[in-house]
Amino acid sequence: MFNTLDYNFIKLDELYSQPLEISWLIEDVIPSNSIGMIYGASGSGKSHIILSMAAMIANGLPWFEKDTEQGNVLVLAGEGLSGLSRRFKAIEIEHGITINQERLFISNRAIGIDTDKGYKQVEKAINELDEPPQLIIIDTLSRHLMQSEENSNDDMARFINRLEDIRLKYECTIILVHHTGKSASQGARGASALKANIDFSFEVEGKDKKCSFTCDKMKDADDELATKYFEIKSVELGQDTSKGKPITGACVIKTDKAPSFKISKKSNEELALECFKPSAKEWKNTYVAQCTDAINDDSKASQFRRAKKKLFETGKIRENNGGTYSIT
Repeated sequence: MFNTLDYNFIKLDELYSQPLEISWLIEDVIPSNSIGMIYGASGSGKSHIILSMAAMIANGLPWFEKDTEQGNVLVLAGEGLSGLSRRFKAIEIEHGITINQERLFISNRAIGIDTDKGYKQVEKAINELDEPPQLIIIDTLSRHLMQSEENSNDDMARFINRLEDIRLKYECTIILVHHTGKSASQGARGASALKANIDFSFEVEGKDKKCSFTCDKMKDADDELATKYFEIKSVELGQDTSKGKPITGACVIKTDKAPSFKISKKSNEELALECFKPSAKEWKNTYVAQCTDAINDDSKASQFRRAKKKLFETGKIRENNGGTYSIT
């Protein structure tokens, strides 16, 4: 086996010595030792789908009738840990399993993997584990970028190269969870270099707790995979709130019935939340770049300011002492 960490040239017989058969993390769905993306609109169900994959890979159980390769799973989370806790508990209850706590690890916060400092912190945390990861989930891409622009082909190409270093070092699969643009029909938002430089891609479309999971790229295997359909099921977690109401979580369950829905246009507040950046200037510029309304940039900037004000009023955003912003 040649050393993939060093840059060098190999002979053809060394190339031929590599297995021709594809190794799968999830049979026919997620290749081993690869980089890919699952994307969809906010609330479409993409995070529910990826967390169900994480749980089954950690336990070595089939993911909706597809065999998995058991291994360590790292979830680089950009959302609150309490929400993740409810989702994983819902998976355990719905599927009658106990998730292997020695195989599943969740980050305590988002981090800028595109920065030297953030990259080194992630690498250090991985090296402290007893075993290297089989799967790394980055949920979401935007929450783990601190100095890169999603719309820049150069930035996204550099970011994927950085993920390639992680993939090669640990021989793992990395899945980015990403958003569509304001128009879902335009696919994953941001630079074309993102999709061009990854190995696989799946689109999640969803509404009213129903969603579809469709392959739109599989570089080294058949991408004509049958679309999978899911429902997002509410699950009682066996505890009550202080007011006596049942605490619930949610997880995806498989359905054979294709959902009938149209993806509605995102509100300006939803787009502003998806485009969130701690810096006000970067946040506004990202919103203007992602907004597909047929108006000029000045109008888009005004639209952004109104959306930001609404997010403040509804308590979804707060301003920090240093002039930066945070999602509450």
